[in-house]
Amino acid sequence: MQSSSKKIFILVGVALLVFGSAGLSAYLLFVKPYSSFHLFHFKKEVVKAAPMPDQGENAFNAALALQNSGKSEEAVVAWKAWLQAYPASNKISEGLENLGKANFDLLRSPSTAGGKESYIVVKGDSLDRIASKKKSNAELIQQVNGLPNINLQIGQELFIPQLQMSIVLDREKKLLILQNGDQFFKSYALLSAPPATSKETTTIVVDKAAMNGSKRVAFGDKKYPTCERVIILRSCGNIVTAPAEAASTAPADGTTNTTASTPAMPPGFVLSTSDMNEVFPLVNKAASVSVK
Repeated sequence: MQSSSKKIFILVGVALLVFGSAGLSAYLLFVKPYSSFHLFHFKKEVVKAAPMPDQGENAFNAALALQNSGKSEEAVVAWKAWLQAYPASNKISEGLENLGKANFDLLRSPSTAGGKESYIVVKGDSLDRIASKKKSNAELIQQVNGLPNINLQIGQELFIPQLQMSIVLDREKKLLILQNGDQFFKSYALLSAPPATSKETTTIVVDKAAMNGSKRVAFGDKKYPTCERVIILRSCGNIVTAPAEAASTAPADGTTNTTASTPAMPPGFVLSTSDMNEVFPLVNKAASVSVK
């Protein structure tokens, strides 16, 4: 009996050892690697929320279509409506830029749209005389009417811009912003601006000059188109034109010439030549200037 009992215990022990090892091996191989993450714990996946669609996108595209088709007057109305309806849009900067282009295109259109009035040239008229009579700008009248020179003919119809431009100089954003009355007209990038000395200052335009070196050149002079412009402010510096970039020469081996440099920016609020040529005739003496 004792011998049989021993055999039974030995067999049971061997069975436990064999099946227990097999069970432990199976657990380690197949159960444990997944139990912590898949079988017993459900890990929440972080799903990034899709960006909310811009609610003003359709109206934005409609205004852009009007502008691209040359319908400047309708585009201006559409852009103003879009900016008022969607002030939180992520395309506000782009919308303002497009409104500025549409405003400028409308101003340059040969019609009374965009704050212009019709005028018939009479004997003794000149662009300067008409500008003085209508409180406009001679150079702007020439540009708006596409005149190749300053010569006029009696009976000729001209379109005279009636603008009330003021300037906002934003040093933080490096922008020159033109406002016609209380309405945004167009903005221009400042290439450089003097450091802020106060929170906000108000000044005025006291003079404008086209300079050929140290000599002042009058509108209508042959040298006038190539002159450097400066808008002289009562305080806070002047609005000036950036110097032309220095010509760079490429070495014969095709590498970039790292010694070429751009002249230092002059003091004041600096615009590119093309932007200054556009701003200069739009602003008259005594125009209000806000410096931020």
